[in-house]
Amino acid sequence: MNKNLLNENLFVEHLLQNMPVSAFVLNAQHQVIIWNQACEQLTGINAAQMIGTNQHWQGFYTEQRPCLADLLLNSSLGDVDRLYEQASAFNSSNNVCHTENWCLMPDGRRLYLVIDAGTICNAQGEIVAVVETQRDRTEQRLTMQALFESEQRISSILASAMDAIITVDYHQNITLFNAAAVRIFRCAADFAIGQSVERFIAPSCAKLFKQFISFDNNQTWLPEGLSARRADGEEFPIEATFSPLEANGQKLYTIILRDVNDRRIAEQQLDRLQQEKGYLQEVINDEHNPSDFVSGSKIMRTVLEQVRMVARTDTPVLLLGETGTGKELLARAIHEFSDRSASIMVKVNCAVLPAELIESELFGHEKGAFTGATQQRKGRFELAHGGSLFLDEIGELSLSAQTKLLRVLQEQEFERVGGSETIKVDVRVIAATNRNLLEEVNVGRFRSDLYYRLNVFPVQVPALRQRVEDIPLLAYFFLPRYAKKFGKQLKRIDAASLEQLKQYAWPGNVRELQNVIERAVILSQGEVLEIEPLLSSRSVSPAPSQLKTLEVVEREHILRTLEETAWVISGLKGAAAILGMNANTLRSRMLKLGISKK
Repeated sequence: MNKNLLNENLFVEHLLQNMPVSAFVLNAQHQVIIWNQACEQLTGINAAQMIGTNQHWQGFYTEQRPCLADLLLNSSLGDVDRLYEQASAFNSSNNVCHTENWCLMPDGRRLYLVIDAGTICNAQGEIVAVVETQRDRTEQRLTMQALFESEQRISSILASAMDAIITVDYHQNITLFNAAAVRIFRCAADFAIGQSVERFIAPSCAKLFKQFISFDNNQTWLPEGLSARRADGEEFPIEATFSPLEANGQKLYTIILRDVNDRRIAEQQLDRLQQEKGYLQEVINDEHNPSDFVSGSKIMRTVLEQVRMVARTDTPVLLLGETGTGKELLARAIHEFSDRSASIMVKVNCAVLPAELIESELFGHEKGAFTGATQQRKGRFELAHGGSLFLDEIGELSLSAQTKLLRVLQEQEFERVGGSETIKVDVRVIAATNRNLLEEVNVGRFRSDLYYRLNVFPVQVPALRQRVEDIPLLAYFFLPRYAKKFGKQLKRIDAASLEQLKQYAWPGNVRELQNVIERAVILSQGEVLEIEPLLSSRSVSPAPSQLKTLEVVEREHILRTLEETAWVISGLKGAAAILGMNANTLRSRMLKLGISKK
């Protein structure tokens, strides 16, 4: 066999084995010849059990749903019609098909998988093998379902918050009592019709009501100051509109009123649902998916094993590591692997929120708790009830917020800002920081008892320079993503550029590598990605006096990016997009680092 062809085959097999997406390869006899590591993790079936067999369908399908890879092989034998039936998208010109469905795993789990299959042909155009990939999108599917249900609940609340409509005749006797009035006044329409409207007016407001129920007046709206009376005698505040009308020659008067208490409750429920919808939308739009974690290094395998072990417990987890190492991705993996995966994971970036608002964000506030608190608001802990709360940059929390957080961790209860009601929650806390919390404890900026409560299960996330073997895998992972995004036909990375990536120190870690690949894709032409010379090299070791703090490196990196974008922060080509962060987050970091345009 040609040596170059052999090397290419080995390289392709290595990529398939180490790619983060579940994949297997069938030969023309429908036998498994490759069953990669991600496929083992997804199905729980070892490659040794599958290689050489035709039992691959057990990993993903019931007997009622045939394997796309098998159908592609069969399509050359005349089974094209069945392929069109089973695949939601099929390109007959190159035999590539796509589908997505709920699939049954060997251990009984139901996962929503996005499945793609394509053929490998020899020089004569004969199909010699088929590659099939499976991406787990169960979390997004469940999140979309929860989002839909959230929107349905919002619609139900709006539909139920209908006004009571009461019509009275010239003698002020009730002639119409709609369904909302039945609900608000707690009596049947048959009971109300024919009675004097005074029966449902608070005695203190009777005289005022009679002044407005006058056929000499025009339409009048009273937003406050009135009270009505239910059938059981309970009085309640209302806002009302009074309108004279004439029907069939008969003079009538219509009162449209609303229970102000009902409206307040509905507003509170709607506020919570809108917040919940916002977090669900964030999860759907998040590019980061735990199944996309790319690594072939021993040090990261150890970290992922720790994550899997702790995920099934409710123990707090503390993720430690430099900025850009993937701590949020690991937090999502802990949530996904846990028994709470059916609920949402709510994220709080403690570095972005001002110190005076962080407690309100975490624990909520009561109306009037502070200037601008015009209504009661639930915090992130209440939204995360039953799920997980990810506290990113926890080292930025104020001492007062740390005190409340410690109580929630110990007792699973708290009070809203400005409130006295104790609220019970069931929340699993995952925290992350790039600070040395023990040093923060020693200088009095972080509570020691909270540190030891969070430090039950610390996970040290290695910097990219500590796992050099992952750099090519990550580069090739980001390449097709940005090639597709910018409409480029890039297939591979220039060898010298790849070596340069391995030699660079990566102070910004994976996030910086992602930004470098994105920039290079924008600038590159043809099929080979070439990367401009990077600023530092791993082969040059600076003297201790020349070493820079992470904050200085971050400041310089942000400044360079801003200068290259002419200080444009937002937008597709703005600094925030290039740095891989939200525009508001970038502005917050600029403020903290003292960066401003001269």
